[in-house]
Amino acid sequence: MLEAGREAGLVLAANCGGNGLCGRCRVTVYGRNVPEPTAAEVRALHREEIEAGQRLACRARLHGDAGVHIPPTTLSNQQRLQLDGGTQPIGVDACVRRHSIETFAPTLEDTTADFERVVQALDSGSGGKTRWQASAGVIRALARRVRATGWRFTAFTRGDEVVGFTAAGRRPLGVAVDIGCTKIAAYLLDLENGDQLAACAIANPQISYGEDLISRLVFARKGSAQAQALARCVRGGVNQLISTLVENAKAGPDQVADLCIVGNTAMTHLFLGLPADGLLAAPYIAATTAAVDTRARNIGIELPNDVFVHVLPCIGAFVGADHVAMILANGLHRCSHVSLGIDIGTNTEIVLSRPEHGLLLTASCPAGPAFEGGHIRHGMRAMSGAIEKIRQTADGLAVKTIDDLPPVGLCGSGVIDAVALLWQTGAINYRGHLQSGQAGVREGGNGKEFLLVEAKNTGHGKDIVISQQDIGEVQLAKAAVAAGIRTLLAFSNTQDEEVQELVLAGAFGSYLDVESSTSIGLLPRLPNATRLQAGNAAGTGAKMALVSSTMRDQAAQIAQHAVRIELKQQKNFNRELVLATRFPAQQQNGRPGAGQA
Repeated sequence: MLEAGREAGLVLAANCGGNGLCGRCRVTVYGRNVPEPTAAEVRALHREEIEAGQRLACRARLHGDAGVHIPPTTLSNQQRLQLDGGTQPIGVDACVRRHSIETFAPTLEDTTADFERVVQALDSGSGGKTRWQASAGVIRALARRVRATGWRFTAFTRGDEVVGFTAAGRRPLGVAVDIGCTKIAAYLLDLENGDQLAACAIANPQISYGEDLISRLVFARKGSAQAQALARCVRGGVNQLISTLVENAKAGPDQVADLCIVGNTAMTHLFLGLPADGLLAAPYIAATTAAVDTRARNIGIELPNDVFVHVLPCIGAFVGADHVAMILANGLHRCSHVSLGIDIGTNTEIVLSRPEHGLLLTASCPAGPAFEGGHIRHGMRAMSGAIEKIRQTADGLAVKTIDDLPPVGLCGSGVIDAVALLWQTGAINYRGHLQSGQAGVREGGNGKEFLLVEAKNTGHGKDIVISQQDIGEVQLAKAAVAAGIRTLLAFSNTQDEEVQELVLAGAFGSYLDVESSTSIGLLPRLPNATRLQAGNAAGTGAKMALVSSTMRDQAAQIAQHAVRIELKQQKNFNRELVLATRFPAQQQNGRPGAGQA
């Protein structure tokens, strides 16, 4: 059924890549042809769930007509998707230029060819110093365009090449795209004034092939057909977004004259169809880290004109173009003070800028899926009904859910709040162990757990808890990030007091509670730093590079100048990793933190 869902364009949650391990692709089958449960389904589902027709889409095979109900928690395209990001003032200097063309139709006395007539018109505005060229596709389109418009239209050029045409008076538009593991965000901009005309996002349809990067890379390694399936999947998503953007802005698709793409190294490789096997094993080598310019039609992007796609450069195998875009968007490469930038996710990227030493240090930490609700018993994506904030009040726990619906699970920010609450109230000790006798702590089917929301108050009639295993997942995830930060600070001899700015980027960084994050040791306290939750900074960087060739040059300089630190090769990293699994010493209910023990 998972394969059928993929073919139908349904983005089903399949964290494990459809291997029957994660139990996230639950559906309910009804009718006369409910399939017998497999061994994997017996392990993942309760007996009453199986009897009610619940199955795992990745295991169940239908052998006859049946009805299938897909709950919202299984549909990954129902999640909240981050679009907004901060802005930096820039001058618009797009690679594409607009030219108004007005010429005469050919006659027996003037038999100049179609394209050469356009060249003559272009030469009249440029002094005849450019040797203009065009692809065969553009020349084919020209023959139709000139006769339909009476030889009055607009031409778009990129350097010395004519890349397309549109109606007279229309302005060139560009599309910036941030391809993330979870979502694809796209923005339509006016290339002459930089104005944003529309924005939209969808869940990355590759999710049905695996929640994490490694699952998708392993699937792509199986063969060219599998790699092409992943490429078609994400390109189809980009085509869908472009169509929506143009429609929402009431523009014409022939106005789209340039595209700029960012994403992590694996995402851009899969999008471009580049070999990605080198990203799966040490020494983790990308096919290329340079910026790539390719024609849209060569990679299945459907536009009437022969426009180019510019993919920003990467820094390394797991420090990608999205990280370069984040640095660009927040000016971390040219700031005058010590700054720390963090994009927290399944793979967390960190950058430390020390301008007085000319240092721009970067690193990546495989934090795992806990920050996105993965591997958490009642974890889920940021979707309607997900608990995103938890607070202790005089009347007990108060939870805030997305769209203010009855709670059905915990998204990443809610998971962090929950663990912070347990630590702050003494329900767990500094090693993360739940303490018997503390309010809310009880014995569950698989060990100790903490009751967050009683069944009568949930949207599915079941208790929502956080288990001892869940706390362990958070400890591993927070330790990876905290150790990465500590290692970069130590490598550059930077004291906490020297850091003057902390930038938190990405969807998770936008919604997490900074105090909860620092209280559990995910983030350092940094007493002199201002904090900025920058939203989708990668998307902002993509927009900046779309409308400015100067910003593209700066992106190239960032990628060239940045030094990637391989954390595992640093002698203090493993020690920091072990220490960071603990919860830091702090005041708990007026007493010294247990971390001092």
